[in-house]
Amino acid sequence: MSESPHQYGRRSGNGLWLLVATAAVVVLLVFLMRDDGPQTGQGGDREMLVYCAAGVKKAVEEIAGKFEQEVGVSVALEYASSGVLANKLKTDRESGIDRADVYIPADYLYTERAAADGLTAESMKVASWKVVLAMKPDSPAPPADADEVLQKKLSIVLCDPLAGVGRKTKKMLEQSGHWAAIDEAKAATFPTVTEAALAVKENAGTDGAFIWDSVARQFGLKVVELPELEASKADISVAVTSSTRRPTLALQFSRYLAAPTKGGGVFAAHKYQPIAGDAWALKPSLRLDCGGVNREAVEKTINEFREREGCEIDIVYAGCGTLVGKMQTGDQGLPDLFMTCDASYLDMVQQKMGNPFGPDMRLSSTRIIMLVAKGNPHGIESLEHLAKRGLRVGTTDPQASTLGAMSHHAIRETGQFDTIEPNIVMMADTAHTLVQTMEAGQRLDVAMVYEANVQHLEGQFDFVPLQPKYAIAVQNVAANKTTPYPRLAKRLMTRLASATSRRRFEQLGFQWEAGDE
Repeated sequence: MSESPHQYGRRSGNGLWLLVATAAVVVLLVFLMRDDGPQTGQGGDREMLVYCAAGVKKAVEEIAGKFEQEVGVSVALEYASSGVLANKLKTDRESGIDRADVYIPADYLYTERAAADGLTAESMKVASWKVVLAMKPDSPAPPADADEVLQKKLSIVLCDPLAGVGRKTKKMLEQSGHWAAIDEAKAATFPTVTEAALAVKENAGTDGAFIWDSVARQFGLKVVELPELEASKADISVAVTSSTRRPTLALQFSRYLAAPTKGGGVFAAHKYQPIAGDAWALKPSLRLDCGGVNREAVEKTINEFREREGCEIDIVYAGCGTLVGKMQTGDQGLPDLFMTCDASYLDMVQQKMGNPFGPDMRLSSTRIIMLVAKGNPHGIESLEHLAKRGLRVGTTDPQASTLGAMSHHAIRETGQFDTIEPNIVMMADTAHTLVQTMEAGQRLDVAMVYEANVQHLEGQFDFVPLQPKYAIAVQNVAANKTTPYPRLAKRLMTRLASATSRRRFEQLGFQWEAGDE
């Protein structure tokens, strides 16, 4: 734990001034006792603490130094094995202490476990490595396999299973049937991978160690790839802790570690295999084209995401017909993400523009209903009843709106469109306009809107739901394949599919289609 950055001045004077000074010190002490880590909030000082697996030390130290210089922050690093650090996260939580902001384990398995335990939130893979037998550079005739390691009675050291490499080594050799014999024959066990590498490099009596290939190369050791270790690849990741009070800073550092031109280059120089993240930007920007029906359901979620990530999100709300039309003209280019009023519009873009978006995520659905006055004075029970003489019907514009297109399609399916069409006296740009017109009275008898548009009017109007399956609109979201920020876009999609987002959709009358995440 780093020392508190606060410094106290000398007290002087007496009487009232002494009393005031004493009270001030007491208040400060009470405040400082509330936390055992660096005192930094979103708008406070700029310090963060990183729990980092020992095997990634050299690369992360260099990356952290560059990040400090570019962003103007202080990054404190604490090293241990991945398992020890995971246990520290648990102990911190149990003690009510918010210490680490970022956790960098040697194997993604630790990140998954930490997330399952509620210790971490967002995570990103940044590099990969694999287990090898590391030997002295002048070692003659290295063993061909694990059997030969045992036959030659080599003096081998291992890493503790709490370390990522120790756990992976044990798993691989258990699968091949060699673990028990090698564990029995080992000369020593070390808590971290760097200590095992040093033992091979500096101890004349140590022939080799099962360690990460990147670490072996950093220490100038001979890398021996045994067939039993072929499937030992592991992904190094960076995860934001759930307890951090500096999520924006932690996410910026995480994105920096993963960026190809920042952390990626350093990882490569230190003999890791980088896993490319998003292009680097301290404040990245996404454009989201969003069907208007979703606006009230997503606005708060998007604002929370924007604040946490420290990014910009330019949101364009409109009918999906309008949004797709603009995409096709190419005047503004394609958005980074497209969230639909109905999935058919994403299908349309994919078919007509060569599949520019990646896999979609279904979020919600809502049924088209006919909104009528309380008591349903005109007796509207089905679409066919819209043909009643003198009835005033409102829809949205089928050229600009998913709702309008689906409403008109549903009317055509009755076979009475020519009879009903003269009764359509309003084709509004949005459902909101239709709802306002119904609330004002006098101009419309029926408005075709989404059920999600009118939950707040329950008790003031009657809702007549349409029964056909095609009267249900499904909202989905997909990311542009060429966005410079694919991971950021995916995190936004995940947030939109979260349990918190689900509650917001359902409160507005949407049916939930995504799984809880």
